[in-house]
Amino acid sequence: MPECRRCGQCCRLGGPTLMRGDADRLLDGSLPLSALVCLRRGEWARHDGSRGTTADAAPRGDNLAPLAREMLKLAGAGAGPHPWQCPYLRETAGQAACAIHESRPLQCRALFCEAPQAVEDLLAGGDFLSRAELFARLAPVEPRASLWRELAEAHEEACPAGGYFRLWQDLAATPNVAAVRRELAELERYDEAFRQLCIERGALEPELLPLVLGRPLRDLSRPGV
Repeated sequence: MPECRRCGQCCRLGGPTLMRGDADRLLDGSLPLSALVCLRRGEWARHDGSRGTTADAAPRGDNLAPLAREMLKLAGAGAGPHPWQCPYLRETAGQAACAIHESRPLQCRALFCEAPQAVEDLLAGGDFLSRAELFARLAPVEPRASLWRELAEAHEEACPAGGYFRLWQDLAATPNVAAVRRELAELERYDEAFRQLCIERGALEPELLPLVLGRPLRDLSRPGV
């Protein structure tokens, strides 16, 4: 049976999204909450291996499409040619290793580049962990978990990622470009102010913003618009 060559390419291209079965790793501290980012519904993302089940529209040739649902993902290292590189990738003398191998997420356990069927089945099953479910699981041990859920819901209603991208797409079709740009700027300002208020009132630490509220609107990629 083929064995992993420890080339690190799968980790270099991006860390995993989390499944419901990964919640225990967050509850026991094996994975810190600060390591996560929420990819919100409507954001553009790659859909490799999901058979299109995670996409809200037919993926383009590069497999990019808006997300049909939110996902929690290990935040990328954020540097170099692969900004989504898993932060737990370690490389020594040309050999890759995982810094959290014993507690690695389910997608990592299923993934083997020479036999991708197992991880494709996992992705196509759609059993992804959501913020609401995570916060419900955290509630007995984290007093602010219910507040975090309320903040996420309020932010989602006021600053939906899908609505933000639809406005960008409107720019190509509307004669009133100035009005659409004003709406975009207002959404970005509100999003930024919401985040700052959460920090000032002690509801969230800065390192938890990507999990509870997702990434700032102005930082999201805008493919094809």
